[in-house]
Amino acid sequence: MIATAPSHAVRTYDLRDPALFLDPHPLLHRMRDEEPVWWSPQLESWVLTSYQDVCAALRDPRLSVVEELKRIEGLTTADQLALGPLRRIFLAWGDRADPERHALFIKLLKRHFTPQHVEAQRPRVQAILDGLLDAAVQRGEMDLVNDVAHPMAMAVVAGMTGLPTEAVDLYLCCSNKISQLLEMGDRDQLFLCQEGMVELSEFLRPLVERARRRRERGADLLGVFLEADPDGVQFSDDYIVAQCIMFLVVGYHTTANQLCNGVQILFDHPEERARLAGDRALLPNAFDEMMRYHGAVASVRRMATVDLTIRDKHIRAGETLVLALAAANRDPQAFPAPDRFDPAREGAGRQVGFTIGPYSCMGQALARLEAQVFFSTLLDRFPRLRPLDSSPDWMVFRPLGRELRALWVLFD
Repeated sequence: MIATAPSHAVRTYDLRDPALFLDPHPLLHRMRDEEPVWWSPQLESWVLTSYQDVCAALRDPRLSVVEELKRIEGLTTADQLALGPLRRIFLAWGDRADPERHALFIKLLKRHFTPQHVEAQRPRVQAILDGLLDAAVQRGEMDLVNDVAHPMAMAVVAGMTGLPTEAVDLYLCCSNKISQLLEMGDRDQLFLCQEGMVELSEFLRPLVERARRRRERGADLLGVFLEADPDGVQFSDDYIVAQCIMFLVVGYHTTANQLCNGVQILFDHPEERARLAGDRALLPNAFDEMMRYHGAVASVRRMATVDLTIRDKHIRAGETLVLALAAANRDPQAFPAPDRFDPAREGAGRQVGFTIGPYSCMGQALARLEAQVFFSTLLDRFPRLRPLDSSPDWMVFRPLGRELRALWVLFD
């Protein structure tokens, strides 16, 4: 169902401005002040920009997290049938469409994401990063995006999942296709997403079958799923393959982009970079501040399952809501002087870059560990690291968001 703009909506904001992703915050500040809950005809969605409203929406059980299915259901019958594999795999991701089953899914994985288990990954994360940096130094050139951050994040999550890290290039290629689902999901994006899912499925299924035949289970996510869940239900191979795909996409992409964003933030704020170099105890808080200041995820989408009201706006069942995390993280009511980057900011941990509520990022402890290793190592090994180009190579990602296409650096 395509909703129509409410009759009382008089203000307009151009969310399709080609240059908006370079700096959306002046517009987001205006929207928050004037229309914090606003219907966008361009996005055919409600856009929420205040910290309070975004947090409430992230916790609201009346809002579905599988809004992406609307994109499939709006296509022709033939296209919907052709996209059957995409729909099946996506619905299996963490049982997100069923709140009760999702809660059981999270309970199952909690034992794998304990602080002790995550901390035990530190030596492996360090070894992966050192290997990538050594290879770049030997070549004499380094693109921090494609040579370091992305393959590092993918190798880490593949190892945690129990998949061979030798196939990182395949995982990266397929994951970048699948990430099209995180955009607004036009027809071509959806078919490209399915292409990546099918390719990964064909690669992963024999690995899962071999792992099932082994008597000993590995201490990884694959081993967790091959054991019975708390209710004694055995997971099918198709279900396990779908979860592996989810981890390879969701568990890698956001972390990699956030590491790259963080480097660019430090390039843009040399005084704060020097402060971090001199006080490594600030790094955990600084990572939260990086996510608040420029998070890898600028927005997430939800779909109303019933009619509801937010502020004075009446939202109908089936309508989409774009929760502007980027705007929430710069709300002056939540973060004083929000447009200033401050590694020691009090309350930086309240940022919503990992989202909150029942669908918050289950791998955030691992992402934080990767960030500590990544930034500590760069500050130690390359104190004079600097960008090769004065203008960052940004590209648009999701509504309001951006990510670095490449980040070539000079180093001594």
